[in-house]
Amino acid sequence: MLEERSQLLSQLEKSFRNVFRTFRKDINELFSEYMPGNEFSVLQQLNMKSPQMASELAREMKVSSSHITAVTDRLIKKEMVTRKRDEVDRRIVRLEITEKGKETAKHMEELRSQYYIKKFEHLSNHEIKTMLELFNRLI
Repeated sequence: MLEERSQLLSQLEKSFRNVFRTFRKDINELFSEYMPGNEFSVLQQLNMKSPQMASELAREMKVSSSHITAVTDRLIKKEMVTRKRDEVDRRIVRLEITEKGKETAKHMEELRSQYYIKKFEHLSNHEIKTMLELFNRLI
């Protein structure tokens, strides 16, 4: 019994890894003409809540501040994000999404949404609800 459970869990782990690698690869290819996925993630976060300090963004995304700095430097060059100093405390710098960034984030979100609609079109709503229920029991 333990042997079978161990084998099933091993298969499940491999399946999870393959599914998420496939999704990440497909999404990165879909976004390739716009920006890498890590830039989109930052842009998306700023689209939901802007302005934001880099340290807040890093904490929310569970990445290092240096990672956020590198990514936002690239987004600033693409004119999708700006840095603004706090008027009261000049040491505080906030990141803010630009109109160009908002438009790009919206377009890329639509692309991603269409990808997932196609990816899951062969599953019924009931099957998707079952998957959600099972995933939620794991967290």
